[in-house]
Amino acid sequence: MGAFKKLKQTDKLVLKQRGGAVVFLESNDDFEIIAQRWFFNEGEDIWFQPADSYETGTGGGGCDAVIDLVNGTRADGIRAFGIVDRDILLNNQNWPLWWEPRDDVFQAARPYGSHIRVLLRWELENYLLHPDAMKIEANDSAMVSTHTADSVLASCLECSDELKNRSAATVAALAVNLSPPAIGFGCNPLVCGITLMEDLQKFLTKKGLSNAAQAMEQERQQIDRFDAPSAPARTRWEHLVRMLDGKAALKYISHRAKTRFDERRAGLANRMFERGIVPLEVREYIKEFKSAI
Repeated sequence: MGAFKKLKQTDKLVLKQRGGAVVFLESNDDFEIIAQRWFFNEGEDIWFQPADSYETGTGGGGCDAVIDLVNGTRADGIRAFGIVDRDILLNNQNWPLWWEPRDDVFQAARPYGSHIRVLLRWELENYLLHPDAMKIEANDSAMVSTHTADSVLASCLECSDELKNRSAATVAALAVNLSPPAIGFGCNPLVCGITLMEDLQKFLTKKGLSNAAQAMEQERQQIDRFDAPSAPARTRWEHLVRMLDGKAALKYISHRAKTRFDERRAGLANRMFERGIVPLEVREYIKEFKSAI
């Protein structure tokens, strides 16, 4: 892992003088959700920083930048922590942990050290796919009051096969170091069912993946381990959403449900805070960071 991000001496001085703990996040988008909408009232003990706001070294932001910044900052005596998406494990092809379905086992692992927390879900967008927040945004966007959490949840689960196949294609591509389908693949025009699966297979084949259908099926079977079709709808969704390609799922559901949730991420995050449904997992991480000060 190269040194993607480096702190300037002036940045180090600011962090040291400020005290408390600094928590590095992957991007400014993550900062807007976590720092500005979920934990804006945490006081001066915690200072959130987007990794992509610092001096660029040999690469961009993202999970590697967070890890580099945490390690470098702690080496300078600053209390630093980081939160990264689960898909860092996919990019690094850490298959045992990537496919680990047990949350307790997953959280007990510290693949990037004791000061980095890896999210249980694919990426931060997965947490925004919360039916209680989505129903409010769906109603507000259309100036109606007809959407319920149950109806939104049903819409999400109705396209579970498409979402799983879309995610399987991403994993199949990255497993052999190929570029995955674009976030909006299959959205405009909307493609569903077997047609979407065949289009994904054709895409992978054109990218150079031999036996694309077999590769997708193999990854789909792994994703199916996170599904629980016989469970209550909300329980099923909470399990399945962990292993869906987050940004792609958010966009596909947006087009399928005809509500642009993907363009209302800030609103979804706000609704989650207002309703007291900020993810417990993330709340516990922030609590841990503050207790370490």
